[in-house]
Amino acid sequence: MIWLTGVLPQGLQAQFYNGSNMNFGKSRVQWSNTIWFYYRFDAFDTYFYLNGEELAQYTAQYAEKQLPLMARKLETSLSEKIQFIIFNSLADLKQSNIGLATEQTYNTGGITHIIGNKVFLYFDGNYLNFEKQIRAGLADVMVTQMMSGGNIGTQIRDAALFKLPDWYKNGLFSFLSEDWNTAFDSRLRDGITSGRYKKINRLQGEDAMIAGHSFWRYLEKIYGSAIIPQIVHLTQTGRDVQNGFLYATGLKYKNLVKEWFADNKQHFAGTESIQPEKALPLKYRTYRSFTRPAISPDGRYLSYITSDEGRIKLWLMDLQTGKKKKMFKTGYSTDDKIDLSFPLTSWHPSGEILAFVLEEKGKTFLYFYNLAEKSAESRNLFDYQKVTHISYSPDGKKLAMAAVRKGKPDIYVYDIPSNSHQQITNDYYTDLEPVFMQGNKLLVFSSNRTSDTLKVQTDAEEQGATFDLFAYDFQTGNPVLKRLTDTPLANEKSPEQQKAGFIEYLSDQNGFYNLYSGRFDSTIAFVDTLVHYRYFMESQPRTDFTTNILYFTGSDFSEHQFVTAWQNDRQKLFRLTDNDFSSSGFGLRDSTEYMRNLVSDFQKRQSAPIAEPVFRKRFRPVFRPVVLNDSILPPSTPQRQGSLVFTGRQRTALLNQGKEVTNQEKKAPPKRRNYLVEYFYDQLVTQIDFTYINHSYQPFSGGGSPIYLNPGFNAVMGVNLIDLLEDYRIAFGVRLNNSLINNEYALTFSNLKNRLDKQIVLHRQSVDETTENYYTRTHSHQAFYVLGWPLKETLTLKATAIYRNDMKVYLSVDQNSLKKKNEYENWGGLRGEVIFDDTKQVSLNLYTGMRWKVFGEYYQLVDKEMTNLVVLGFDLRHYQRLYRNFIWANRIAASTSFGRNKLIYYMGGVDNWLVPKFNRETPIDFARNYAYQTLATNMRGFHQNIRNGTNFIVLNSEFRFPLFSYFFHNPISSAFVRNFQLLAFGDAGTAWAGLNPYDPSNVLFTHYVNNGPFNISVEQQKEPLVGGLGLGARTTILGYFVRVDIAWGIEDRSFKKPVFYLSFNLDF
Repeated sequence: MIWLTGVLPQGLQAQFYNGSNMNFGKSRVQWSNTIWFYYRFDAFDTYFYLNGEELAQYTAQYAEKQLPLMARKLETSLSEKIQFIIFNSLADLKQSNIGLATEQTYNTGGITHIIGNKVFLYFDGNYLNFEKQIRAGLADVMVTQMMSGGNIGTQIRDAALFKLPDWYKNGLFSFLSEDWNTAFDSRLRDGITSGRYKKINRLQGEDAMIAGHSFWRYLEKIYGSAIIPQIVHLTQTGRDVQNGFLYATGLKYKNLVKEWFADNKQHFAGTESIQPEKALPLKYRTYRSFTRPAISPDGRYLSYITSDEGRIKLWLMDLQTGKKKKMFKTGYSTDDKIDLSFPLTSWHPSGEILAFVLEEKGKTFLYFYNLAEKSAESRNLFDYQKVTHISYSPDGKKLAMAAVRKGKPDIYVYDIPSNSHQQITNDYYTDLEPVFMQGNKLLVFSSNRTSDTLKVQTDAEEQGATFDLFAYDFQTGNPVLKRLTDTPLANEKSPEQQKAGFIEYLSDQNGFYNLYSGRFDSTIAFVDTLVHYRYFMESQPRTDFTTNILYFTGSDFSEHQFVTAWQNDRQKLFRLTDNDFSSSGFGLRDSTEYMRNLVSDFQKRQSAPIAEPVFRKRFRPVFRPVVLNDSILPPSTPQRQGSLVFTGRQRTALLNQGKEVTNQEKKAPPKRRNYLVEYFYDQLVTQIDFTYINHSYQPFSGGGSPIYLNPGFNAVMGVNLIDLLEDYRIAFGVRLNNSLINNEYALTFSNLKNRLDKQIVLHRQSVDETTENYYTRTHSHQAFYVLGWPLKETLTLKATAIYRNDMKVYLSVDQNSLKKKNEYENWGGLRGEVIFDDTKQVSLNLYTGMRWKVFGEYYQLVDKEMTNLVVLGFDLRHYQRLYRNFIWANRIAASTSFGRNKLIYYMGGVDNWLVPKFNRETPIDFARNYAYQTLATNMRGFHQNIRNGTNFIVLNSEFRFPLFSYFFHNPISSAFVRNFQLLAFGDAGTAWAGLNPYDPSNVLFTHYVNNGPFNISVEQQKEPLVGGLGLGARTTILGYFVRVDIAWGIEDRSFKKPVFYLSFNLDF
């Protein structure tokens, strides 16, 4: 279940108000205030902010073309408009409140997440990636709409929506949004040949996406493209993934997976595996990536970057001693998109300075780290939205940079002494990885441009499908670029100068990214009054690996070369040896089957007559003949089958392939509008409830009955409203008592737009209590004003001002109660919290990582002096993955209260116990002047009040084992089976009053005997510390998370009779 807190933000369950149900959660740090605008179109709107207008216009042009194509693929149509929300960078997206969960949900029943049509885009400096995001967003919206229904009524009906496996969902989005490529092919080869992809349902992350993409691609090859929407429709109709495949193909899901795996295994069979041999002695993990290795010019130092699921570190290794130093770290463990675009590094030619670029606090900084002085100088690169590459010039005075400004990914030369730059390109083509060559004469970079002439573009061009290498004459400023490679089906990237006149780069010509070496040369093209030269480059492969090289670096001085590549499901950093390449060069082995098929398909099409070119007004012609060397390989190199060597006619056809050509002029964008806050449904809550909700402590009732007396079955209803950007949130909830008298209401408003988060909370609650002489009803009215200041995404400071009014009404049952006047108390208070949370959710009730909270509270009766209450406490939780989704969870929590008034902690039982029981034998020290009460859980094996006092400490340890999802290979549609978990647990702790649990003043050590006129007190020996051991089971029933536990308490070193617990609550 989701109690009323399902629609209330996290500040309301801040402390031990509901046992161990304490909220944590991450925050977002807004380093700048953005003003949003939007364009309105018929089928969608595009939202943007400063310097993002060009991206919004590009999105509109591209989405308008892709929307009917995606609808045709899925045989569906949109029921509502799409909102494209466009961020200038991933760092800006991470500052937003998009997807931020502000409450920790401890029950899961009766909640409906309203599916919207929002698509979030960010620009990483590559328009091909940006286009892929648009297509994936369209696919996501349409598939989600097909699965969940297009209106709120349908979504309420399907509130307990079945879970789609990662490979199904993410693989389908990838299949619909991008073509198969060499990076996918290499990872698939590794996963198939190693057998890791055989159990496709267990895959996560990128592996799940690639395997799923391959599976959908296989289905299309066997059954045709029409099978894809059929499977999606039938999956939605039958509410079962396996039935969707069965009804559409006639084969069981497990048989389809076997056939897909066998087909790919045969596809890759017989291919010799050639990989780099010598990995550096580093710690390699499945979740750790190694990026951007860079060797110093003198060959002594190697810098590289690691990322552990979001924890990014920059390392410096001394290759002579093998020692390494951590120069920088940032980030945290996250399920969100990990930004691997920084740090960027480059070595000064002297080898004494390492320059690196970081994105910090919403800004881009350039650092110069001096190895000798061990100090760094920083500069703010405020002229750029994003920097994607830096490289020193040979004289060390300039940096070649690839950067983004106003949506244009261009090449710049940054002058270090003057802190100024020169813009080289000024268009919408994606220009990447510039480096200086031949001294400061040439700039070589990778680009998908289809025009070799530089000009200022005000309108976006269609992007080329692949990347080639180009050279710009930096000395003369000639606007005509020199095309160094021309492989329309392959990509060349990461150029790096090695020797005078030589360049090394990566290319996937044969289906794998291998290392190539090229030599500049020129011949006389023609002579008029001057001699004109034609430049070209002769290239040959240096490696012939059957895995992709992700990054490489080399040094002329030391002749060391390093690469990063996948090996055994891990990214590793290798030092290349003589066995890895030959200085004399060699021809590549036959291309992969994927690449051969790609070339074969083109050759079949190119035999057809080529249509006359159609030119677009004010746009470049998409049909352009190219006159270049027919081969980029040396003339002596034999051409093998599948080689990407084309004639001029073939290149021309490839440039024109697959592009819609029109002679219509570009449409003018519509009127730019200011974004005004509008609210949308985010969640609806309709559920059966079994307990009160406490947003502060309950008034002390004197003991004798279970705390949080069960009010019986109640109906809970609530609604969450959020604005488009999720900066503003309104939540309202009501718990209807069966008598409609003790109803509970809560209303919150949250403003998260700026860094300082603000929240206002109003809450009303009524609780009936029974004492020895009276029946009372306490009406509590509470108001909270919460301020939150995130120091970083995982660490937040919070301060809360509290006002509480308690009205105790004595219900009339006799003359004495009729004469009893109502009592009023007005409390004011302050609360401070420090919250840390870097956990990741593996599955329902299963986490990894750590979270903790330290808090302090002060309460004061407003109209009375010498009455106050101080509460201090902490709660630390750690979740360790033992294997896959088998989790070991540990928690330690403690709290204390002091002042004129006290808070009593009752230890024992579990949270939201359906039939709570109270231990009346444990004495309560009424002399402590208790004002409020709460529970200290979990302490299984006992009833409530096995120990009590003004202090408590508890330790919980649980092994959580998801039985069926751990062993089953097939998708599990049943939430009961999928979420079924077995637990083994142990608890230990105590509650006491006094300085320590063994303080003689502890009332636990005194036993009172009433014998007629005599009251006898007897001192007794008891162990304050208690514990419990037991077993439990958890699962989801009708959307409610149900816990069943049996535990044996340990008191005074002996086991007690087992206690059975039935509760509705997630574990800590």
